[in-house]
Amino acid sequence: MLRCFRPVYLVFLLLWLVSACSQPLQSSAQQAEVVSSIREHYEDRLSELPLSLQRHYAQRLYRMTGDEVFLPYNHYYAQQLITTLRRDLDYLAEDPDYLLQHDLALLQSRSLRTVRQRQRVELLQAHPGMTFATDLVFRMIQLDYYGLLDSALGERSEQGFELLAPLPFEAFVLSEEAVRHYAAQAANLVWFLQQLGVTDLREPFLARFQSIYPHDRDNLLSPQEYHNKIYGMTHIVIAASRYYQDTLPSDTFPWITDYFIDQLPRLLETATEDILAEVGISLALTDHIDHPAIGQLRQALTAAYDSDARMIPSPQGSTDVARGEHRNVLAVMLLSWPEELYPGPRIDPKMLEEFRYSQPVSAPEVEY
Repeated sequence: MLRCFRPVYLVFLLLWLVSACSQPLQSSAQQAEVVSSIREHYEDRLSELPLSLQRHYAQRLYRMTGDEVFLPYNHYYAQQLITTLRRDLDYLAEDPDYLLQHDLALLQSRSLRTVRQRQRVELLQAHPGMTFATDLVFRMIQLDYYGLLDSALGERSEQGFELLAPLPFEAFVLSEEAVRHYAAQAANLVWFLQQLGVTDLREPFLARFQSIYPHDRDNLLSPQEYHNKIYGMTHIVIAASRYYQDTLPSDTFPWITDYFIDQLPRLLETATEDILAEVGISLALTDHIDHPAIGQLRQALTAAYDSDARMIPSPQGSTDVARGEHRNVLAVMLLSWPEELYPGPRIDPKMLEEFRYSQPVSAPEVEY
């Protein structure tokens, strides 16, 4: 009698196995559809976005895909970097006061809309010259990533390093206000300075960060402080990877990656999609791409996708293309993480032409 039921049991077992195996396949297919839709939505409008956002998108997609379709945006951005750096370094050579004058102009152009933005302006006001200096470092590292720093700037490159060498970066990045209100940007600055060979503040910065944000005192943090901590930690990993150009050994930052995995339930409940994507990317960069946490983060991003808007809206429901670029390009990256990264792109200086300075070249800041 039992022998008669064995084929039935086998049928049910096979059906269960097929159902179980089809779920990841369906999830992967859905994620691929989300990636395709977001990319088409943004790439159809990419040339209409501000230059800083064109660069932000095209640089990341190139490093994920190696697709040469993104090279023109990077070339155009590199052209502007060269033009603005030459201009500023020439002015500095003629007028030593230009640094503080331009620093003040940059400060006055910053938004004061949110509490976080006002805190950042107060921090920068307390460290005269740092607004311009951090902007200069950012532009120099971008040219360095393109392989253009020395070839395109010539003697001005050495002039830039001479300007940066005596500046008080240590006092700035190790200040409590910088870690509390400017953690991601401070982390970027620390690793950019090391990569440029200006100064190595990585160890003291990490020690300072961990002293201000010890894991066992998370209960004392406001939601905004907690997310600033998470965002700062993601940028430690991202900056160390030279912004998605290099993968890192899995044991590079265990205090960060283990913490992210441990905090995943809270992050999935409280964090914005920007932060969720950066947490996932940080895990991917540190060789944790096969960890179940990646799957959960991908599911959360896929669930946040709005098929009518063809993008992931803001937490407030905004579908503004420019304001949503950071969130959506990062989601695309995590949902379609490649087996290998594509550094650069390295740009031949002969392909570039001078053009008139027109738009700001600094990186966009993200509110969380």
